[in-house]
Amino acid sequence: MRWLAPILVAMAALLTAPASAQDAPAPRPDHPAADRPAPRPEAEAAPEPPAEPAPDPETPEKAEAEPPPAAPVPTGPPVHATLRESDFDHSACLLELTLLGADYSEAPPILDPDQRDCGIDRPVLLRQPLPGIEIPGGAPMRCDLARHLAHWLRDFVRPAAALLPGQPRLVALEPGSTYQCRATVGTAGENLSEHAFGNAFDIAAFRFDDGSRIEIGPRQDNGDLQEAFQRAARGTACLHFTTVLGPGANAAHDDHLHLDIKARRGGFRLCQ
Repeated sequence: MRWLAPILVAMAALLTAPASAQDAPAPRPDHPAADRPAPRPEAEAAPEPPAEPAPDPETPEKAEAEPPPAAPVPTGPPVHATLRESDFDHSACLLELTLLGADYSEAPPILDPDQRDCGIDRPVLLRQPLPGIEIPGGAPMRCDLARHLAHWLRDFVRPAAALLPGQPRLVALEPGSTYQCRATVGTAGENLSEHAFGNAFDIAAFRFDDGSRIEIGPRQDNGDLQEAFQRAARGTACLHFTTVLGPGANAAHDDHLHLDIKARRGGFRLCQ
């Protein structure tokens, strides 16, 4: 067994000897070795476009420009329609004109395409309110206005003319405005004139059979019969018409008499 001792001594020496550098695992280098090619760098990724900011829920998006609001649509019937006479009243008025001897004819309705309220539903074209008293060219108006005009001429104007020097006979009324779709003077377009409904007639002058004429105009206490005639015609007109305007009322009426039959509360009449 002496041969076994040296073998055991040798094996013990191998087990207690330090490990060699060749057998130990190589440490992990911090940098690549100089003789090894550097790894190929990866291509840089293209930058992504910036994302659009999310809409702020508290701030609404800017609205598109809106068109201007439309003009309010008028409600109710136009004014001329509210003045339309009933069949009975219209027939009675036409009969009265006939009995007074007026020369007239019924005309088609008058409407205005640009102003819905203007017009005359049942107009008459009045050529002579009384026999022998002419309106040159005729004048369209509502029948009720023609009736009042005929009565005023018969009851007051014609008798007043008979008191003028030479007792001339009244033969014509020289008209100013008759039917006309326009605003009332001095209201900046806020109110339509009674001319716009066939309710008004303007007289610029009275003409007589002897060739004389009396123009409407300012007469500042001249004291003559022409002034007396104009005053008589103007004063008595307010017994038949609800509005009478003439020289002195305002500058717009210095050269004519404005007569109309506008209905007012309580039967109020405006005589200036």
